[in-house]
Parts: sequence; structure tokens; C-alpha cells
Amino acid sequence: MSIFYCVVANAHCPLAEYSNGGDKGMNEFAQKLLKKLNLAEDAVEAMDFDGKTYSYRVDNEVAYVCVTNAAFGKSSAALFLKHINQLFDNQFGIRGKATKLKLDMNRDFAPTLKKQMETFSSDKGAEKLQTLKKDLDNVKSNVQENISKVLERGDKIELLVDKTDQLNSQSAAFAQSSKNLRRRLWWENVKMNIAIGALIVIFLLLIFFFIKSNVSGSGDK
Repeated sequence: MSIFYCVVANAHCPLAEYSNGGDKGMNEFAQKLLKKLNLAEDAVEAMDFDGKTYSYRVDNEVAYVCVTNAAFGKSSAALFLKHINQLFDNQFGIRGKATKLKLDMNRDFAPTLKKQMETFSSDKGAEKLQTLKKDLDNVKSNVQENISKVLERGDKIELLVDKTDQLNSQSAAFAQSSKNLRRRLWWENVKMNIAIGALIVIFLLLIFFFIKSNVSGSGDK
């Protein structure tokens, strides 16, 4: 399996490239592919043309393109480009998408491309790819685990909110019941006071009429 050509570019121009001596048409097709890419959107894709596979990766407005034989595999090419992406970012940072000088990083980064292309194209390449795949799987696993924890935490929060709403409803119902009870007790107290007042008035009237009757009887005698 072999990597024939690799190029890094931004929206303005190619920044660094390396070719292991493949045909000129292959490099030209890769350059044409670069011009058609939308660097505003991150993407990872691959296409077959003239017996070779052209894979590209767009990340943070910088494109990474490599040309391989079919035996190398599209998934392996994607891992290779991700590795090149990380190396380029570590070395140049945001300068990569800002510069407008053609092949501005070629002197510094072309040796890195050469070394990585030779490594991934050699027998050690399979081992390197396996390591990268394992690292990627670990990252995916950690992301999925974190997502699961967030979702679980969200369920717990939702349950707590439901319980809080339930307690608020119960509290409101209790407050209303207490208010109704106070009103009912107050009204019962009012009725009792009225009844007692009425009894007192009746009692006083009875005493009044009793005394009046006795006084009238004494006068007749």
C-alpha cells in the first residue's frame, strides 16, 4: 500500500506538499480537487479516479489531500489525513488558514509530509494505523460515555424538577385547604357568637318581663 502525494492548502493557496515521484497528472488532479472544495465546512471524503483514490479532509478552513492506491483503503487515508491535520495544527496553529503566500510552510512541513508518507506506506504503516484507530476508538468511547452521563444527569434533573413541581402543587393545595379551614372556623365562630348573643338577649328579655309582671301584680294589690 502506498501514499503517492499529499498537499495542505487554505482558501488562498497550497501551503505545503510532497510527492514521491508519481505522475504529474495525479498531482494536477489533486490541485483541481482542492479548488473545488468548500473550506468553510469541515468534511472528510474520498473519491476514486484513474485507478487511484483521492481523499481529503477539511478542518478549520484548511484542506488536506492525499493520493493513494486502492489497497491503502479510504479509512486508512482518513486516519492518515487526521494525523497530518494534528501535526500541522501543532506546528502552525491559526497561521495555516491566514497566510496568502504560496507554499509558505513547504520548507518546514514538506519533510514532515515525506516522513509520514514513507512511514504509513511501509510495513510499519499498518501498526501506525492500528494505533491511530485505537486512539480514535478511545476518543469515541469517551465521548459516548460522557454523552450518556450528561443524558443520565439530565434525566435526574428532570425527575428532580418533576418532584419539585409536585411538591409545589401539594404546597399550593395545602395552603388553599388551610385557607378554607380558617375561613370555615371563623364562620363557625361568628355563628356561635351570634347564637350566644341571641340567647343572652332572650334571657334578659325574660328577666325584664318577669320583673315587670311582678311589679304590676304588686300595684294591683
